Amino acid sequence: MISIKIGSGKSIDAEVVNSCLFYDKLTLEFSFPDGSVIKSSLLPNRVSFTKNKKLINEKITLFEKRFNQKIKIINPKRILFIEYFLYYFCLILKNIFVKFFMPNQWVIAYRKIGNKDWKIIEFKKNELMADPFIYYCDNKYYLFYEGLNYDVDRGYICAGELDTEKNKIINIKKIINESYHLSFPYIFEINSELYMVPESSNNHTVDLYKCNEFPYKWDKVKTLIGNIEAVDTVLIKNENMWYLLTSEKVYGASYGDELTIFISEDPLKKPFRRISDMPAVHDIALARNAGSIYVSKAGNLYRVSQDCSRRYGFKVNIMKITQLSEKYKYREELISKFDLPKNAIAMHTYNFAHEIEITDLKIINKDIASLLRNARRIFKKIWASIRSRIIS
Repeated sequence: MISIKIGSGKSIDAEVVNSCLFYDKLTLEFSFPDGSVIKSSLLPNRVSFTKNKKLINEKITLFEKRFNQKIKIINPKRILFIEYFLYYFCLILKNIFVKFFMPNQWVIAYRKIGNKDWKIIEFKKNELMADPFIYYCDNKYYLFYEGLNYDVDRGYICAGELDTEKNKIINIKKIINESYHLSFPYIFEINSELYMVPESSNNHTVDLYKCNEFPYKWDKVKTLIGNIEAVDTVLIKNENMWYLLTSEKVYGASYGDELTIFISEDPLKKPFRRISDMPAVHDIALARNAGSIYVSKAGNLYRVSQDCSRRYGFKVNIMKITQLSEKYKYREELISKFDLPKNAIAMHTYNFAHEIEITDLKIINKDIASLLRNARRIFKKIWASIRSRIIS
């Protein structure tokens, strides 16, 4: 029988409350009768102990399904009493403080390669700018990124030119705006033509768009994978095979838990197929993509990934891919992590072109107008929830 140790091995209730409040990530260690061990991890729910325990149970159920075996929990099942209620009180205070007094916003920043400091691009207080990809053409830097108005809360894809003298993006236009949320406009080339795979998990698809008039005209070519909730997809061609790396949301795994690989001989003509039921990576601190895969001058492949421990999009990792083949041999190693600037609490995308590096940063808006706008938005959501319950 497979056994599992949750977290540090304390009682289940202790691991639930401690991971909710204190841990960067919650580890799950699966031990097999032959002595082998698989370590997985997840980002704990930071709002509810009940939801956090549900995440753990769903993860165990997912692995039971994958291995077609029951899994025995070796943590003691001691129930917390006074400690539990003390932690619950702390959780309530933390949630109130974070929701009302830490209004945050994603913005885009850039720097010249070799410089240490990031420059934040001009932004509007109620507009999100995230997931930037950069393309150098005719001595200009073009940015493709997710735009979103916080009151509408549905992303779309924008394009514009980076003006480093005025520190802003100019000639901005919406280039892809669907009835569902879009983000992460990954751009790449097939046969010297420019394509894009934006994140469209709300539509349960991974779609391919082609640039028919650079940089503003993009048309949908095909659906690469249907019936899937996947985010932050990237592609790479290696040894005459195309690899599609993405993170799926399934029962027992959130968008940041795992990295799944699909393969195809030709993205334009042939379908993609999953190469294994087991993910290539199952670590919340390493799995989710954060930008394009790039090739060094020495021919080495490097994957940019998100560290989603502690919070979503906490930091960015550089991973060296040491093995990639269609027989499901994928290995990588952590090379480095980006440090956060002093004014940021998260960074979850990184790309570069020519002499410019680009990223996005989550910052805290401490001005009164942002606090009031944030409070109004929270109360609006609460009132909408109350109304829906009354009507139902």
